[in-house]
Amino acid sequence: MLSVDDVTFSYVAGAPVLADIDFKVASGEVVAIVGRNGAGKSTLLRLLNGLFQPESGAIIVAGNATSDTPVHILARSIGTVFQAPEQQIFNPRVRDEIAFGPKQLGLTGATLEARIAEVLERIGLASEADAHPLDLDQSARRMVAIGSVLAMQPPILLLDEAQRGLDKTAITRLSTIIETEKARGTAVILVCHDMDFVARQADRVLGLARGRLAANLPTKAFFTDKALTASIGVEVPDVLALSEALALPPTLTPAAFADAYMARERT
Repeated sequence: MLSVDDVTFSYVAGAPVLADIDFKVASGEVVAIVGRNGAGKSTLLRLLNGLFQPESGAIIVAGNATSDTPVHILARSIGTVFQAPEQQIFNPRVRDEIAFGPKQLGLTGATLEARIAEVLERIGLASEADAHPLDLDQSARRMVAIGSVLAMQPPILLLDEAQRGLDKTAITRLSTIIETEKARGTAVILVCHDMDFVARQADRVLGLARGRLAANLPTKAFFTDKALTASIGVEVPDVLALSEALALPPTLTPAAFADAYMARERT
């Protein structure tokens, strides 16, 4: 679905911001990109969606090389939710924001209305369909931005700190959205500083350090390698730390922790 082959990128002549980046993401896979501030995570997302072009190497998105494909064509295959939702909201009503992308794809009439209704329900804003997006609170604005991308049904979804600023209900809703997209075969790539969220959602973790790919591992293998996580500069998820403190098998989700704890209590 997505392939990054030996990519290097610099903003100006000199030391590269990213160097020798190489990985693949399959359909139906959820991959998290983690690392310290300044490690190059958001830059990498902008390379993936074609806003930036690599100095060397190649990025293939759903069969198209980003170097040869206009951004508006790539946007049919790879949708991006940016850190600041205000940067991608420009319509006067929530429903208009959701409708904009599908209209560009040629949807009209009942098909368009069904798509709008489905997305509004998924993001929990059916009752706010006629509200101005910028009149909503931060959590709801971010869900509008997420919904505007979901409405185009891209096979690849990029989420840049999409969980930031969400209230508890919206976090749960976002988790459901990611799980649904995974089940539909969407490749989901998320940049995230919340390691508990990463532990719950990601199948695999890419760790960036000083502009290089320092890790490409299944989520549990990544978080249980203490030397690796320390070198990349990320914290261990709370539930993993708790399971280790209680001498339980390493767990990454509250449900897995509860199962491990109850299994020990029954012995």
